[in-house]
Amino acid sequence: MLSKNSVLVYDGNCGFCTRLAKSIREKTKDQVAIVSFHQLTDTELHSIHKQLNKDLCAGEVQFIESGNRYPGFFAVRQLFWKMDKYKYFSFLLYLPLVPFLGMATMYLLKRFRKKLT
Repeated sequence: MLSKNSVLVYDGNCGFCTRLAKSIREKTKDQVAIVSFHQLTDTELHSIHKQLNKDLCAGEVQFIESGNRYPGFFAVRQLFWKMDKYKYFSFLLYLPLVPFLGMATMYLLKRFRKKLT
């Protein structure tokens, strides 16, 4: 379905998420295929990665690269490596306790994203 090696699946019905996806598309210089899970059927999601379904994608952003699935904060961490200006700081996201802070931040963003639009 998608020819790119890297695919970001996000919620296309959220204004905050859509703005963020547009920014990611620009910063990664189209290295990543970015698609809304609302535009895909469960079969199409399954063809991207065998674990993907609408419920999983509604819960958090999913990044698929070389057959590996990275949800939420881990998706953001992988995306940073593809952004020219940010890749030099990506190692900071691997420091101790940063993943816990990142997952908490992603949880709060998921919970309040409708109010951020």
